[in-house]
Amino acid sequence: MMPNRTDMKIFLSLTFMLLLFAALPTFGQSKVVTGQVFSKKDNKPITGASVILKGTAVGTASDIQGRYKLRVEREEFTLIFSYIGYQPQEVSFYDDDQVDVYLIPLEGAEEAFGPVVQPQEIPKREKSEADLIDNVPFQSFDRALQGRVPGLLITSVNGIPGGLINARIRGVGSIFAGNDPLYIVDGVLINSESISGFTHANPLAFLNPNEIASIEVLRDAASTAIYGNQGANGVVLVTTKKGKIGRTRVGLNAYAGEIMPIKLFDLLDGPQWFALRRDAFRNSDATNPEARALANMGALPQNWNELSPEALEEIGLSLPSYDWQGQMIGRSMVQNYELNVSGGTETTSYYLAGSYHFSGSTFDPVDFERGTLRASISQKIGDKISLETNVNLASIGQNIPFATEGQFLGNPAFASSMILRHNPIFNDDGSFNEQIGGLSSQNVALVNEFNSGKTTSRYGIGNLVLNYQITDEIKYRGSLGADYRDQDEFRFRDPRTPDGRDVDGRNSVGTRQLRRWMNLHTINWSKKIEDNFLSVYVGYEYLSEDRDAVVSETIGISTPGLNNLIPGSTLVFSDTLWTGYRRQGAFIGSNYEFQEKYHIHIGVRFDGSSRFGANYRYGLFPFAKVAWDISKEDFLNEGSGLSQLKLRASWGRSGNDQIGDFGAFGFYGEGNTYAGQQGIRIRAFDNANLRWETNQTINFGLDFGFWQNRLSGSIDVFERRTRDLLLDFPVLLNTGTDRFLRNAGLLRNRGIELELNSLNLQRGSFSWATTIIFSFIENEVLSLYDGLQAIPENPRWAVGQPVGNPAFQGQASPGAWFLAEYAGVNPATGRPMWFDVNGNYTYLPTDEDRVYFGSNFPPYFGGFNNTFRWGGFELSTLFTYQFGAVVSDGQYGFLRDNGNRFTFNALSEVNDRAWRAPGDMTDIPRDFALSGGDAARSRIRNFGTAPLLFSDFIRLSEVKFAYVFKPSFLNSMGLQQASIYAQGVNLWTFSNYPGYDPEFMGSGTGHIPVHKSYIFGIQLGF
Repeated sequence: MMPNRTDMKIFLSLTFMLLLFAALPTFGQSKVVTGQVFSKKDNKPITGASVILKGTAVGTASDIQGRYKLRVEREEFTLIFSYIGYQPQEVSFYDDDQVDVYLIPLEGAEEAFGPVVQPQEIPKREKSEADLIDNVPFQSFDRALQGRVPGLLITSVNGIPGGLINARIRGVGSIFAGNDPLYIVDGVLINSESISGFTHANPLAFLNPNEIASIEVLRDAASTAIYGNQGANGVVLVTTKKGKIGRTRVGLNAYAGEIMPIKLFDLLDGPQWFALRRDAFRNSDATNPEARALANMGALPQNWNELSPEALEEIGLSLPSYDWQGQMIGRSMVQNYELNVSGGTETTSYYLAGSYHFSGSTFDPVDFERGTLRASISQKIGDKISLETNVNLASIGQNIPFATEGQFLGNPAFASSMILRHNPIFNDDGSFNEQIGGLSSQNVALVNEFNSGKTTSRYGIGNLVLNYQITDEIKYRGSLGADYRDQDEFRFRDPRTPDGRDVDGRNSVGTRQLRRWMNLHTINWSKKIEDNFLSVYVGYEYLSEDRDAVVSETIGISTPGLNNLIPGSTLVFSDTLWTGYRRQGAFIGSNYEFQEKYHIHIGVRFDGSSRFGANYRYGLFPFAKVAWDISKEDFLNEGSGLSQLKLRASWGRSGNDQIGDFGAFGFYGEGNTYAGQQGIRIRAFDNANLRWETNQTINFGLDFGFWQNRLSGSIDVFERRTRDLLLDFPVLLNTGTDRFLRNAGLLRNRGIELELNSLNLQRGSFSWATTIIFSFIENEVLSLYDGLQAIPENPRWAVGQPVGNPAFQGQASPGAWFLAEYAGVNPATGRPMWFDVNGNYTYLPTDEDRVYFGSNFPPYFGGFNNTFRWGGFELSTLFTYQFGAVVSDGQYGFLRDNGNRFTFNALSEVNDRAWRAPGDMTDIPRDFALSGGDAARSRIRNFGTAPLLFSDFIRLSEVKFAYVFKPSFLNSMGLQQASIYAQGVNLWTFSNYPGYDPEFMGSGTGHIPVHKSYIFGIQLGF
């Protein structure tokens, strides 16, 4: 029987009184432990060190950087660390999940280094798998995962510092519902949706990436199903750094550097644009082509009709040129400072950290400024009880852009390349020139100087956890978690700018809050009987979220100094918003292991969400996973060099409820007036049968390793099917609404994921290691509804075609491109052509001539990382790549138009290859200014697939060069660790992409592009 509302209130009251929880710990008795193995002689990492679970054959080996990672199906255990020529070390794990180990050489160990000390008591270099993203100058950790995880596609939405990141795990699994993965930080489920109205405020930017100890990305359904509702799109588990047993340690880290644009457009100057338009009018057989071209530019002299064509031509070809791009796009600074203190005893451990980060952008004044405080404390109470708490506080300020996306003439990111360059930026007296010729009539330098806006966000994220060892075999874990965020925003349109002039200034303000509370309780039972290990777990989870906002706008703000208040003489509107939802789930599962070779994990989760209809609010989501560790079998030849071989298979279902909070509820709203009285009308229909969108995934995987894991990796093949798609159906307008959310249709993603790690060379103190990440994912709509092959109102969603990647949360998938196929230019006339439905050339294609042309989701993507070490020096490089995505770049589209539809500027490379004479073979049509008879008529040059681009690229995403000082040098200075480093991001891109940058999401019209950066820093440990 499903729990009722009264039962829930009683349960929550008891939960609050007990002050228990956390969010989603490791279920069953499974734990992933990580760390690094060093030589105590010189503090250098040991490659190929053996890490074995005591009493078993389960184990792994350390990689080129000495790092190890092992999943153990129990919570308390001992690992044995060993390496040829070193004393073995045994380390017991209880609540810890990260330990670095220092091995001591066998010969002369006592004399050289003193008595053997327990590894966890030795001062350590704080190293982990998260070292890969250390000190990368990103504001959020999700951006740093690009190219590092199979099946995970990371794309910057744009270059706004602290802006949103588009993350997709194993493709696009929904058309109208959300596709974002679930992020869990130290057990707290994070709401990753931006609530800002004026900029992109990435909620994950609350956490300093350098505070992360480990990141694990769960992709298969058997791993993600246990995490409930949002697990359908994958799960990203983040564990931050914790205190460890030993003396107090102090760490300092600081870096600073410069950011700059990746690319600037090569645009036409004043005389070149005049010549372009003059030739366009000549091709159109227009009279006075020179005068018409000057008129387009706003540069036609008053006595033009008294001047000869030659004189007008001389005026056009002698026009000046000004660098609007150089004025609006520039360089800025990035700086980061961190301090942490950690330590612990057998009963208490602590980790305290604070940081400050600032990053500008290539478009001043857009920037990002963050201050953070973090505390992680663990306390044992007797032998059976322990308490943990993790608290993250952050304050973030962002000076906002004119617009985050879209074509706005006042948007500097859009108009800086569009303004005709004969227009001066400043007058002779230094004031802004407001007489801008051409359609883009605004001086965007003036707009950027006088308009303003800011978003201030405050975060409080943390939890309180209680662990109780009831018996030797039964353990309880409970926790309370919170995700709190509030934002204050304002945006001011100055009366001295075109957007504020007509209303004497415009001020928009908003206050937004998000409150998310969660609790989770689990009970684990485990038992080992001879060669058998069995564990059973049960749990219950509840989550509550509320959001509210107040937004207002006034006009008549004639005093610019009052731009952050709301003293306007006229209130345009003021509105309030509240929304929220509730989730709960119960689960049960079991792990069974036989002879450390055969593993079975099965379970089921029962989830409920308030977002669905009353008849289908709950869903049942089972899962199963089996594994066979073949390398443990006796029949394998020990001399084969095989160090690991494990075969895996899994199947599972998980639900997706990432839709609006009230999509299943009918409600009324304001209607038309009648006889002077306000009426009401239906705004949405009640939908009691709205139910879960379900992802079902089957996965086959193989983990392998050879020659003590000098070559290791994994390969996975999967198929993910989304059933009961949440589709937005159109309905007749006379019903009072135009949309209705229903379940229908089937979507499939399938692919291959590969990870390879190799130690290519090791000679003395020199080593070279490589990691290769490759992913291939294709998606396809298998069915829709009512037998339709395409949705009538938007045929981009069609059976047999892929769906695209939505740029932002809450947006529907853009579907496949469905356009008339561009056929190039008629070499005889220079007119653009398309293919009709029969494959023949046509100048005027119709809707019936459209074809499907791929989507904006790249089927191929990944990364290629190399690490070189020699002595204390380290050089690492990361290349990322993606292939196969087809995109529409609005910024490039306007510039490709070559001045034919608007008085916007044009690209030199487009203008250079435009058709000019019979016989020219090119894809850029003739310049044509006026419409004529049938012989001259044609679709506009950017019609159909003509402006679409392949966003293929290979990018040198990161380069890091570091030097770690020797211990003998540091000891005399009282230091335990010291290193200096230099790092570059987005340094080089190999691509034929003609826009600002191939990595973006959305329309590309007026977005701030991604930038490159260089930093220099220092790390110290005391």
